[in-house]
Amino acid sequence: MILVVDDDELLAKMVAELLRGKGYKVWTARNGLDGYASYYQHQAETVVTDIDMPELDGFQMVRCIRAINPFVRTIYTSGAPEQYRGTLATEAQKFGAAVLRKPFGEIDLLKLIPSSIRENLKQKLPSYKWSTDRKKRVWKQAV
Repeated sequence: MILVVDDDELLAKMVAELLRGKGYKVWTARNGLDGYASYYQHQAETVVTDIDMPELDGFQMVRCIRAINPFVRTIYTSGAPEQYRGTLATEAQKFGAAVLRKPFGEIDLLKLIPSSIRENLKQKLPSYKWSTDRKKRVWKQAV
């Protein structure tokens, strides 16, 4: 499952249609806050997100998502990734995140998606359980 988050709704729809056409299950969101809420509900394996968005930017959203699932794979998109060079380098080193410069071609995106999902499946997948007060799902180490 893939979550696509971008405040350019047309771009998000185009990316989602491309991925659905390749057989992936895809959800979309229009900003970081909606992206986080959608992730909380659908638990995507891979998140494709713009960096510069209202509400929460892509980095803030992914930090929130990693509190739920530290193993989520991330592909950041930006028209000017050089202004985020330091943060993107850290993301790549610590979490294996990738980056695509906008505008990007479908082949560039598709090259990153299968490897993201394949890498995630090689790891022990995280599992979740309800908190004792039954108000939220919490991550626990897979057994």
